[in-house]
Amino acid sequence: MAEVEWTIELSHRAENNIDKILLYISQNSSLQKAQSFLKGFYEALEDLKRFPRMYAKLPDLEDPNIRNFIYYKYRIVYELIKSENRIIILTIFHSRQQLKL
Repeated sequence: MAEVEWTIELSHRAENNIDKILLYISQNSSLQKAQSFLKGFYEALEDLKRFPRMYAKLPDLEDPNIRNFIYYKYRIVYELIKSENRIIILTIFHSRQQLKL
């Protein structure tokens, strides 16, 4: 059986979130740590492309296609668009914060 190829895109909100996270890390730690965070983030997305259903559904939502995982201290919320084999990263935020979609 051929493996389905999923694509990933970041919403504008998620892009803005990543920019803010990288700025925070580089200002409060180091540029190298920010670069390492970004590299690991994209590696996590590659895993997600291979196994898009491996992470938990959000218990607060009825939609089984909205899922999330934790990367470092950040929650990554994404949506599966099955008909298009597409994953949209909806938002990224510190895991201590409340989810706001």
